[in-house]
Amino acid sequence: MIISKLEKGYLVDIEGIRGFMPFSESNVKRDEVLPEGYTFEGYIIKFEERKGYPNIVISKKEALKEEINKEKEKLLTALQSAQKVIGKVEKITDKVAVISLDNILYGILPKSELSWDKSKKFEDVLKVGENIELAIKEIKDRKPILSLKLLEENPWNNFNKNVGDTVEATVKEINKFGVVVNVDDVEGFIHNNEISHFYYPKVKKNIKVGDKVKAKIIELDKEKRKLKLSIKALQENPIEKFLKENPVGSVIQAKVKDVKQKVAFIDLGEIEGIIKLEDATDNKNIKSISSILKENKVYKFKVLGSEKDKILLGIKQLLEETWNDFVSKYKVGDKVKGKVKKLIEKGAIVDLGENIEGFIPLPEISIEKINIPSDKLQLHQEVEAKIIRIDPENKKLVLSIKQVLLDEEKKRKEEEKRKNEEEAKRKLLEKLESKKEDGKQPEGESLGTLGDILKKKLMEQGRW
Repeated sequence: MIISKLEKGYLVDIEGIRGFMPFSESNVKRDEVLPEGYTFEGYIIKFEERKGYPNIVISKKEALKEEINKEKEKLLTALQSAQKVIGKVEKITDKVAVISLDNILYGILPKSELSWDKSKKFEDVLKVGENIELAIKEIKDRKPILSLKLLEENPWNNFNKNVGDTVEATVKEINKFGVVVNVDDVEGFIHNNEISHFYYPKVKKNIKVGDKVKAKIIELDKEKRKLKLSIKALQENPIEKFLKENPVGSVIQAKVKDVKQKVAFIDLGEIEGIIKLEDATDNKNIKSISSILKENKVYKFKVLGSEKDKILLGIKQLLEETWNDFVSKYKVGDKVKGKVKKLIEKGAIVDLGENIEGFIPLPEISIEKINIPSDKLQLHQEVEAKIIRIDPENKKLVLSIKQVLLDEEKKRKEEEKRKNEEEAKRKLLEKLESKKEDGKQPEGESLGTLGDILKKKLMEQGRW
């Protein structure tokens, strides 16, 4: 019984013997006071023999704790799985909510037991201090595990879809691993790798919460409640689609997207092409593909196949065909026309079109001696040259402008000689005709007859 309040607790009477109960053992709040004469049950938590009165410390809190423990045991014994109970929300964290039952037993509501809808959050459903109805899922380590999900209808019981079915799914959540969707109130998952055949981040970026997407069920386990879906399974593989439209061996035109040391990437729309240095040239002296291809320029490529998520392309294979076509039409001694592409110390490189180039050595640029190619040539200048050597192994052409000039000079001289001869014959014929008209004849065959003979010969040769 309470005798009086002291500075740090209460003076109490224990069957005629005085004792002390600290505030901390009174089980009341600091602003509350136990009245004098208040009787209660308590536990002696300290007893020391002294002369006169013994030192006794009593605790009301310990006695209440034992009583509460008895009530807890009684309540735990009565609780059964799936039983409905009323609890008070005491605390909410990210992963659990703490629920008190009858203010004596505390249970845990895990987030996984909040709802069949995994997108729901504690703050969507619960408020601290409110009373709610729950179901007992299990008793674990003498602590009730509670559930709100058990009070809802299990959507898996009515889910009648199968692997291979195409369904419409609603996007509920987007995370770093993929997309969480809802299919007939059942939660499913589309992994990043199942969003698109290639470049899923670009496609994923366009997906928003609430969107409806068509997907194919690729894995279903009703016992473990797992549903996996795929968007890409309903789409044609863009690599296969491209190769159907552009089979291996076909020629395409495309723009160079990016150029590295040994490879270049080609823009093919939703997919990407790749060309390696070894497929661009056989020239061992070329160490970088940037000397062959330039960014943002359009070139012709030959389709060689596919490599992972890219189309494998080539240029040298195309050049081989072009080269073979060229050498089948032209031989040493034939004339070709082209534009000066590059001037170097040893000569000039000429573009003959269709990716065929020829080289004009410095001595073959002009009849007269020159010191550098620019003495006679300019970039992009159109020239005519004669093929003086074909190197099939290295696919090289050696050309000569000098030979064309020499041929033209020879032809000019031959033409001049022909004209001089014709002029001499014409004058001789005129002389003979003149003598014929004068009536003079040489001995033997008549002049008229000789003139007729010369005239006939000239006519036969087409010179009359």
